[in-house]
Amino acid sequence: MPAVTYRYQALKESLAAAITSSAARGDDPRLPHALAVVSGLATNGYLASLLVSRYARLGDPNAARAVFDPAAAATPSSSSAAPPKPLLYNAMLRAYLSLGLPREAAQLFRGMLPSACPRDRHTYHLAATACARAGDLELGRRVGADAAAAGLASDLLVATALVGMHAEAGDMGAARRVFDGVPRPDAVAWNAVIGGYARAGRLGEAVGMFGRMRSADGARPTEATLVSLVSGCAGSGTWRDGGMMHGVVVKSGFHCSLFVSNALLEMYSELGSLGKAVTVFRHMEVKDSVTWSSMIGGLVRSGKPGHAVKLFHWMVLNSEVLVTRSILLNVIMACAELGNWREGKWIEESFVLRNCSAFKRDTSVLTALIYMYAKCGQLGLSETLLYGSAEVKSDVVAWNSLIKGCGELGQVEKAFEFAVEMQRMGIDPDVVTFLEILPMISLIPSLKKGMEAHAQIIRRGFQNERTIANSLVSMYGRCGSLSLSVGAFTGIMDKDAISWTSMMQVYAWNGLAAEVVKLFELMKGTEAQPNHYTSVAVLTACKNMGLVEEGMGLLRCMKEQYGLEPHIEHISCVVDMLCRAGRLIDAYHLIQNSHSEHAKNPILWGALLSGSRSWGNLVIGEAAARHLLSLDPENRANYKMLADIYVSLGRRDNADDVLRVLMSRELDLRPGYSWTEGG
Repeated sequence: MPAVTYRYQALKESLAAAITSSAARGDDPRLPHALAVVSGLATNGYLASLLVSRYARLGDPNAARAVFDPAAAATPSSSSAAPPKPLLYNAMLRAYLSLGLPREAAQLFRGMLPSACPRDRHTYHLAATACARAGDLELGRRVGADAAAAGLASDLLVATALVGMHAEAGDMGAARRVFDGVPRPDAVAWNAVIGGYARAGRLGEAVGMFGRMRSADGARPTEATLVSLVSGCAGSGTWRDGGMMHGVVVKSGFHCSLFVSNALLEMYSELGSLGKAVTVFRHMEVKDSVTWSSMIGGLVRSGKPGHAVKLFHWMVLNSEVLVTRSILLNVIMACAELGNWREGKWIEESFVLRNCSAFKRDTSVLTALIYMYAKCGQLGLSETLLYGSAEVKSDVVAWNSLIKGCGELGQVEKAFEFAVEMQRMGIDPDVVTFLEILPMISLIPSLKKGMEAHAQIIRRGFQNERTIANSLVSMYGRCGSLSLSVGAFTGIMDKDAISWTSMMQVYAWNGLAAEVVKLFELMKGTEAQPNHYTSVAVLTACKNMGLVEEGMGLLRCMKEQYGLEPHIEHISCVVDMLCRAGRLIDAYHLIQNSHSEHAKNPILWGALLSGSRSWGNLVIGEAAARHLLSLDPENRANYKMLADIYVSLGRRDNADDVLRVLMSRELDLRPGYSWTEGG
């Protein structure tokens, strides 16, 4: 080997060792970087890639790019610049991704010309990952096409990234085509496609792929597989799906996994099955901050904020888990729901304002406290926190929270004042600001203020935001202007279920039940899928118009066609409709055949008993009364309705027997109250 070449190689290896050792010791890489520049080796692809990675680990993307650019521009003709270009580009792509800059990574790949630099499997993997995180599906498709042209589409590393990218964009057809082209997918690839189906709400297909994975060679379900399935069920499943998914977890042997148990806990909380969530929580031998946050948040969402605060105190006193941002946000929300600002103040002083607290400058926590104080009626404390914290003083999110708190407190005028003050301080309202203000205008209601807000919306270019337009439809309807409501609805180019439902509700408020039914027929010809609120609006219209068969048909197709589990509001509406039409037997069978929780609801049996009294049907009336008196034995109105039925049929003795039972239970001795009496 020539002496010059030997010295060059030795110097390169020495610099590489210096860069690597500086990373191991945590030393500043600028010294070996300077030596590389002085020796003319800074454009060497291998050394440059090491420096790029080192600066990325230090969190300095600008320094990494300053190393990358001259090395990437170096011509291969020079003796010191024959860089392995894929290695250099891959290092920079990986650096951007590790620093949370996927758009920059995607842009770098876009400018990476194949003629100047060949691409390898790692390049396509990193590029697809960047496109997924940046939401750049157009470039992602190009990455997939280029990888296929290079014969790498079925490469496990590349294919897994492409599956994840397509799944993230909701294109499960493309994700599945890539996945099916992989000869022997591993657990990561299976998890990507299963997670994609779960996130897209296609739970059946996710479970089907899970079954295939269990029987496939070379891959076994992992914690990530079960977490994806359970999380998907939380987002789009029902309580039945939740039970099935829990069974899958137990059969797969992951019921003791902390991560899977946390996912189950969150799933039950999201599905409203608080009892099941508590059971999972109690059986967890190990609990981390995620566990406590999920349980506290689940209690808040389930309307039990007092229990949430008690659980927080128990955690602080009896566990070694540190209070996290998520836990704080949930317990502060519990204080807001309770209206207990003193508890919130104690939490602020104990965990936010104490020395060395990381939450002093945490905008999320400060914003939650501002909302909590406002909702509890302590606007002075809210303003002090807002104006006294540089982190939130100019933050529109914090101002929106203050406005929201005022609205929920009923201080509508105060909310308007804060909205004006915010603009005086140079903070522009955003979409959320108007989404808070418009419902408040509906409560007053004030058509003048509504039109002023609409003018501001147009001025700021938000008129094409669908959420804003939907809110305008409801606001004008509440303010009594059907024509302006129709105008706002007509102007929505891409109507969703909320758009259609809002307009149906406005027609219903104006007593135009026929228009509700017509609008629903128009909606069925679009891609918008009815939701539970749509069904309530249409069923109410059918009830008011006496369209019994149409109402019964909608109730049937809720589950069969739209995948909606009927709630108590839907069953109650149809029972009332059947009772009005005198079809008491059908109403009785509907309640009996409903979900067990609905069949035990006294509201339904009360409606049937009331209908039986109106039609003088003793057989159904007695059956309804039996159910009702066992479910709600303390309600004297039920006894009186049954007695009225006996009286209407001339059976005075039976009526007296019922009234004697009523008197013996002392239910008729309660004092009555009148809205017109003081007291």
